Amino acid sequence: MIAWFDEADAGNAQRVGGKALHLAECARAGFPVPRGFCITTRAYRETLGSSTAQIREDAAKGRASLARNRILESVIPPTVQTAICTAYRLLGSPPVAVRSSATAEDLAEASFAGQQETFLGVIGESAVLYAVRRCWTSLWSDRAVAYRKTQGIPDDALALAVVVQTMVPADTAGVLFTRNPVTGSEDTMLVNSSYGLGESVVTGLVTPDTFTLARRPPGVLTREIGRKETRIDASPGSPPTTRTVPEQDRGRQSITDKQLMRLLGLGEQVEAYYGCGQDIEWAFCGEELYLLQTRPITTATEAVVSRNERAAARLSKVLRDDMIEHYPAPFPLDLFAVHQIQDAIQELMRAAGLKVDSAAALIRGEGTGVIRIRMTAPRPTLTTPARLAVLFHRGMSHDPARWTHEESRLRSRLDAMLQRVTRLREMSDREVMDLVHLSLAECSRLTASRFLNYNAPLVVNRTICSLLIRLVHANPQVTPEELLIGVPYKTAAMTAQISLLAQQAREFGLTALLTGTPSDRLPAVLSGSKRGRQFQELVDEFLASYGARCTRLYLPFSNRSWREDPGSFYTLLATTLRGNPVQIPQNTPALSTPPHTRGENTARFINARLPRPLRFLWKRNARRFQARHIAREGTAYMLEEFFCVARAGMDEISRRLADRGQLDDPANIRFLYMEEVQQALDDADKQLSSLAARRQRVRPTAQSVWLDRGDPEVGSTLDELHTLRGQPSSSGRACGPARIIHSPDEAARLQPGDILVCPYTDPTWTPLFAVAAAVVADSGGPLSHAAIVAREYGIPAVLGTGNATSLPDGVELLVDGTAGTVTITDPAAPSSHSPS
Repeated sequence: MIAWFDEADAGNAQRVGGKALHLAECARAGFPVPRGFCITTRAYRETLGSSTAQIREDAAKGRASLARNRILESVIPPTVQTAICTAYRLLGSPPVAVRSSATAEDLAEASFAGQQETFLGVIGESAVLYAVRRCWTSLWSDRAVAYRKTQGIPDDALALAVVVQTMVPADTAGVLFTRNPVTGSEDTMLVNSSYGLGESVVTGLVTPDTFTLARRPPGVLTREIGRKETRIDASPGSPPTTRTVPEQDRGRQSITDKQLMRLLGLGEQVEAYYGCGQDIEWAFCGEELYLLQTRPITTATEAVVSRNERAAARLSKVLRDDMIEHYPAPFPLDLFAVHQIQDAIQELMRAAGLKVDSAAALIRGEGTGVIRIRMTAPRPTLTTPARLAVLFHRGMSHDPARWTHEESRLRSRLDAMLQRVTRLREMSDREVMDLVHLSLAECSRLTASRFLNYNAPLVVNRTICSLLIRLVHANPQVTPEELLIGVPYKTAAMTAQISLLAQQAREFGLTALLTGTPSDRLPAVLSGSKRGRQFQELVDEFLASYGARCTRLYLPFSNRSWREDPGSFYTLLATTLRGNPVQIPQNTPALSTPPHTRGENTARFINARLPRPLRFLWKRNARRFQARHIAREGTAYMLEEFFCVARAGMDEISRRLADRGQLDDPANIRFLYMEEVQQALDDADKQLSSLAARRQRVRPTAQSVWLDRGDPEVGSTLDELHTLRGQPSSSGRACGPARIIHSPDEAARLQPGDILVCPYTDPTWTPLFAVAAAVVADSGGPLSHAAIVAREYGIPAVLGTGNATSLPDGVELLVDGTAGTVTITDPAAPSSHSPS
């Protein structure tokens, strides 16, 4: 039942698990491992008994929450309790770290790092027993189950051991790679270090110090001092506390060169003992060095990277950037929807014969609330050419004109769900959650259809149109997107209606009121006058048709639609009123546009100059490009409609959890993973407030981790180059002050003539284009929303710069949308202004 570190060996690996086995081996080898013991898998099996088979069946059928509940409801036998408590007393009853040790964990071919649970600073026998039970439960978390499935690890004989180890109150801690994990070099080691417990380094909550160590002769080759804004410290009897690191300590090394040489020596000894490169977690308490954990390096690559591998790395970066743009910094609750959407794409790639990871493997949520992208490029198989050809033919054969009929069928299903939304208060927890899952399942199916039938074929249509445009030697500034001007797609119709509302506001004499009143107070202020009430009715009509629009399309649980938060719409309307009222009519849909629009003129111009045999090809692809863009926009808005249903369901759940005292603020449900919400619904004693509060504190770090593309910071190169390069996406040149806008909620800061600099855009940003002199974005390309809208407004756009939002706010820029460059014209004199 209990195995002390000096008793565990390879002969009982299936009893103690990988983590305990490695710690025991290190202790017997004389390495400085904190004292501890292992609760073997026998305790797990004796506690669960005959329910083990049912737990595995629940997990196999996608009911992991039921599996966890069975463990929570099981009674720990007295013999098991006595064994654990006796061992804890023999250890001296100190504060301990309680960690899972899975029987498949820490093997070189299957690193389970971070998949099971860890509890730090546990003190007292009852607290230790509780932590052990939670470790057992974590074996069946949704993330752990998905990870095992991805790695092909069967659940049949799976059991969980638990390590109980004396807690080290670390002054400095981190990770040591005995071989360079990037280059695979055996001549150097890599050290990450920061203040406090190593959790902040391992989970990525801080940017640590990084040192490259040479083996022969021993020394420090390179040193990069990280920001280290926060530290995590042990707090016996309660969860570890996160504290701010004083400003003067952030720029210092967290570890001395003498300590680095001690780590080098320890790394050489541990690697020699195991015979392979090691990933070592370590800690210094005073001058005492401790080895906390070691496992084989699973991320080392060959020193010589093949051409195919370099291509795969480039593709992975492109796909990663695309994910950052589509899922901008999801909250933990958003992750469930993100997985649903991304899995629809992954399944299509599998149908094309590509080998891809699941969404849960690509986008992983950690216990801290930090969510990371671990992007891998799709890998072709022998069946890829044939299966891709079939899928390609299927998508290209789909008539985009069918979208109108498909939209009608989807709306019927949506209306049925909306009827259920009106009865949410009468529904049970399970019924509400079923509605949430049903709406997200519709989103998943719609995403697959959107990608296969509209988005991917649209790229083909655009490519053919682009080639034909070049063939006739048209003006280089003419692009296929010219064909979309005047086409009645959703965002164009929406933008036209916003321009009409702005025109009506001017005629009603409401411009000063709408631009000068805080958006949250506007409904009350408007109700105080006849003109105001009339205008409010017009806004209500608009929101009835377009109110599902949301700031971040694919993050449904951390954002609100215009209909739910009219204040966000009024902010954008005020921005439109500050812009040039003459600019927007270009977007008026074709239904109310004179026949000779720019788009129609472009189509006729190209058609007249093509050889006759190519004119049919031009007309067919031009028409399908337009029709597929209409469907692309329509499907996006329909997704927003279904997400509104899911959000209504989770709002009801958050209200219930708050009423039951399990969550102090309903809004904080966004800091919880869906599986944790389900656990709370199944277990009325489960408290979520402190967990949500901890994640709320680290949210700025989590956001930075998600948005970090690994690019060098802009400030490190501006003084030398003064120029950023991106993709030329809308031609023309413009000068003006940079206005760094991270969300449409900041629209009031944008003034006429400013250069809009943003991380990305989606349709809710459209009114800002009426004000901006040019657009610069970290992500995106010629087919992205920003590019299309910028061309319609006739303003330059440079997208995909990677790091433009790191520019100083107010610095004077020259944007060249034809060349794809952004130049700082006066780096020493940033300007600023307050919103009017």
